[in-house]
Amino acid sequence: MGPAAGTAHLDVQGLTVAFGPILAVKNVSLTVREGETLAVFGANGSGKTTFLKGIAGLLPLAGGRVVYRGEDLSKLPAHERAARGIRYVSDRSRVAVRMTVRENLDAGAWLLHPSRREAARDRVLSLFPVLGEKAGEPAGVLSGGERQMLILGRALIGEPALLLMDEPFLGLSREVRDRFVAVIERTLKGRATILMSEHDAETAFRLLDRHVIFRNGVVVHEGTRGESGDARSLLALLYRHFRPGEDDSPRDERRLRDVSRNREGK
Repeated sequence: MGPAAGTAHLDVQGLTVAFGPILAVKNVSLTVREGETLAVFGANGSGKTTFLKGIAGLLPLAGGRVVYRGEDLSKLPAHERAARGIRYVSDRSRVAVRMTVRENLDAGAWLLHPSRREAARDRVLSLFPVLGEKAGEPAGVLSGGERQMLILGRALIGEPALLLMDEPFLGLSREVRDRFVAVIERTLKGRATILMSEHDAETAFRLLDRHVIFRNGVVVHEGTRGESGDARSLLALLYRHFRPGEDDSPRDERRLRDVSRNREGK
């Protein structure tokens, strides 16, 4: 069940991001309510990552506004947006390999009062027991899936109010992916506002309240969880938008599903 209707937590108004003469995101507007999870779908190069980075302040805006909790953040740098509870997590995020797992987590707690940091760290380590077992070891010894746990844990320790997740399930085994979903459901769902760009529609469907589809830098479709029906129907919808004009037969749905699964690690 999605969050109740309420005031906008995030209001994106005409957001435009350009790389030189190329408009990567073109005049996109949308509103996200507090506690809502919005899945952002789109093929590679569709603009979904650029859209999230524009909200996070990691890319400058060529136009439009990012209004968060009633405050216009459009001209604020990324660190000041982070100080307001916004976190950006990407499959391309890095860990400090020479620092211990514990030190990496502590780096994400810089906004918390010192008296709260130990309890916050212990809470994150309880969510990812394998990190607790390696808390005193350099992060460089972690596997790929464990590093992604650390990256998510580093975001969670700061108790984000708005979490921007860029392909969080990319390259993860099914076991690790299911762990991620369970952690998000337990700690964030309905509490934090989440924007999540993803190719894995089946996993994203487990979390989303609404979804949008990007193509060529613009939103071409918006829908709710109820309108999606089920994960299979969502896959068919995405295929129609990724391959406009082609028949969305069961064979084509399987092809899209296989593309998603082929992105998983072992």
